[in-house]
Amino acid sequence: MKDSIYKALIFLLTFIIALTVFSRLLNQGATDMTVKMEEATLPTVSVLFLNQEINLMHGIIGDMEANMLRDSISPLSPDRNMKIRIHTYGQRPIGISYEVRSADASRLVEDTEVTDYEENGDTIDATLRIKDLIKKEQEYILAVVLTQDSGRRCRYYTRIIWEEGLHIENLYRFMTDFSNSSFNPDEANSLSKYLESDASGDNSSYAHVNIHSSLSQVTWGNLNMEAPEVQYPSILEIDGNMATFRNRYTLKRGSRPDTVWFDVEEYYRLRYTKDRIYLLNFDRYMREVFNPEDKDSFANDKVILGITDDDLDVVENEDGRVIAFVQNGSLYAWRNTDSRAVRVFSFFQNGGEEERNRFGEHDIRILQVDEGGNIHFIVYGYMNRGRHEGNIGVSVYYYNSALNQIEEELYIPYSRSFSYLRCEVEKLFYTTGGTELFLYLNGQILEVSPAAQTASLISNNVGWDSFKVSGSRRMAAWQTVDEKSLTLAGFSTCKTRSISGAGNSVLRPLSFFGEDFVYGTMRPEDILESDLGITLYPMNAIYISDSNGNILKTYEKENIFVTDVSVKGNTLNLSRIEMTESGSFISIEDEQIVNNSPDTADKNVLVQVVTEEFEKIVEIDLAGHIKSGTVHVATPEEVLFEGGRELELPKRPDLESLLMVYSEGEVKGLFTKAQGAVALAENISGAVVNDSQDYIWRRGDRSQSMTIDKINAEKADEWRSPLAVALDSILTYEGVATDSATSLASGQNALEILDERLGEGKALDLSGCPLSSVLYYVSKKQPVIVETDPGTMFLIIGYDPQNVVVMDPATGTIYKKGMNDAGNLFAAHGNQFISYRL
Repeated sequence: MKDSIYKALIFLLTFIIALTVFSRLLNQGATDMTVKMEEATLPTVSVLFLNQEINLMHGIIGDMEANMLRDSISPLSPDRNMKIRIHTYGQRPIGISYEVRSADASRLVEDTEVTDYEENGDTIDATLRIKDLIKKEQEYILAVVLTQDSGRRCRYYTRIIWEEGLHIENLYRFMTDFSNSSFNPDEANSLSKYLESDASGDNSSYAHVNIHSSLSQVTWGNLNMEAPEVQYPSILEIDGNMATFRNRYTLKRGSRPDTVWFDVEEYYRLRYTKDRIYLLNFDRYMREVFNPEDKDSFANDKVILGITDDDLDVVENEDGRVIAFVQNGSLYAWRNTDSRAVRVFSFFQNGGEEERNRFGEHDIRILQVDEGGNIHFIVYGYMNRGRHEGNIGVSVYYYNSALNQIEEELYIPYSRSFSYLRCEVEKLFYTTGGTELFLYLNGQILEVSPAAQTASLISNNVGWDSFKVSGSRRMAAWQTVDEKSLTLAGFSTCKTRSISGAGNSVLRPLSFFGEDFVYGTMRPEDILESDLGITLYPMNAIYISDSNGNILKTYEKENIFVTDVSVKGNTLNLSRIEMTESGSFISIEDEQIVNNSPDTADKNVLVQVVTEEFEKIVEIDLAGHIKSGTVHVATPEEVLFEGGRELELPKRPDLESLLMVYSEGEVKGLFTKAQGAVALAENISGAVVNDSQDYIWRRGDRSQSMTIDKINAEKADEWRSPLAVALDSILTYEGVATDSATSLASGQNALEILDERLGEGKALDLSGCPLSSVLYYVSKKQPVIVETDPGTMFLIIGYDPQNVVVMDPATGTIYKKGMNDAGNLFAAHGNQFISYRL
């Protein structure tokens, strides 16, 4: 009996020892398999301007399309010098050089080693002496190249311009004085003369303040904010006497551990005159940094996000007990079952960290939240730190809620800017249960398998405007190459179907109306190409179909054609034209179709709440209950894996040429036609450039009046049509060979003639743009041709506040037309404008 008990005790003791050892080994292995994100290692580079640091640049590793990286522009001194400051953070480079390229990055102008520099601790001040190989008043790309001791080369990009009389110093001082005065009660009242405070300004929220806001709102109201210790100003655009600036900084309220941080961005558009400086635009965006460790972030069954945007990405699981949300480039989650808050992914921990962690050139999109609280998400843009530091790309992640771990499933490198990438990613990102990911990248629709680390093409070289995606991104449609059919895809079912028209009809995808697809058909005989070279695509019928291709509604009226549609809320707006007895088209009033389908409601609701101190703040009303004092905060570590998970995409096709609208230092929209690009740029005070970075249009870059004196009145005759006269007038004015009548008779159109004589890509189709926008070209002393009735042309050669000046080839005279009368006449005939760029 004693022997049995003794043996049992020995067995039990042996078992406990073995279990303990095994457990330690297992836990040791688990610890080795998870790590915290690696700290940032790359230096930063700034331009020294008026003894201050501006245009902070973050290093980029790998090949990039440098012409797409136009975050800032740096003016050179009269002797073409530029001073820079390198913050090494202990990573001293072994070599410093710089490259100068043409604005389209196709030509290397200069590649020079830098020897003129001095070190002071963790900073290096250097002088770049740009050679006389550049031209004045022309933009170039500058890349500062730092070589590390490992041999890795890191590039820092800015545009440069060598131009006299920019007055950029005065404009810069105005911007910094305005920003600093907003924090100073003794100087704040001086700002009122620059504001345009009116009823259009929103004085109920500090999240967005602009030039129309009240003085109190601009000067922080009752927030009692102190001026920031460090600011990061950048010059975004320079255009003669005008400039656009961005100023970024972080504010704080309270003291540790209760400090609340705010990220702030200010944008200024200024014009210099000898009498004064004009503030043309001012916008300030303020976003509170969410801190899950702050007990005040959770109260009264709400997640309190504070002063921030009200259009945050919030996704919940099916029963609403787990939510995930993105704020300030960080991903957070809340699990109601155990009151657990998680900072799932972030490059920073709080608002007081160094600039390298705070750099905001990235975004996060939540793909799925499942019933276990696991989250599929993507991080795309510039990678501040970690294994992809200094690269731009898309990382696909999986958060395991049970293990509180994140794992990168694959990484897709990208060669263009973050803001360009954002346009493409926001076009399409969708996952089916986390197993397949659908993306639109580089003009391709891709099906990505994170598990297999593969990517397959669903469709190649899909045109930007011919690819339409529903609001939920579950559905998409695009035009086939022959334009005779459409492909309708349901990503949730991984099924596609073809939609064809009757007879020889051309089909055009237009939009999604909820989850229903809107498309139009055109009879080939109705498609018109004018002598100007402008093609009109009048749709004789509009169809609304469900996800299975079944027709829900048809819009078709005799002699009425639809040129475009737009969706706002539950209303579909149809832009229409009518065919006259003479066979020409005139614009008629729009028509609307209303969708009465109810929206599905989430269980957790994003709401705005008015507070006495902070005005409007944003909260998430939770479906579940928060038990007082029970919030548990967790920060996951990342799973470490051997080897790389970088995914090489299928070879990119030759991309279509797109127009980019830039504002506030980033791409705000991509367009195939000037009409949409100019309309957006006009609305947001932006600029339109092509993929070679040639300026197509700029807001505000227009004088009050202009007359092109070198255009003479000429009359059409039996040998030369009014269009031939207008074209010859332009070509003579530009000093090139004429005889447009012969070219037109051979079948060329006006745009082709201008391209042939002035240079490929110089002609501009401005159809659809309003008169007020096309006068930009007249201001640049570039005449504009406009067609009203077929064969009736005018050459616009001047304007003043009340009139436009036209040369009328039909009568051989130059005269003025009232601005409103001319605008209405041209609009009634579709605003058929063409011009050119120099």
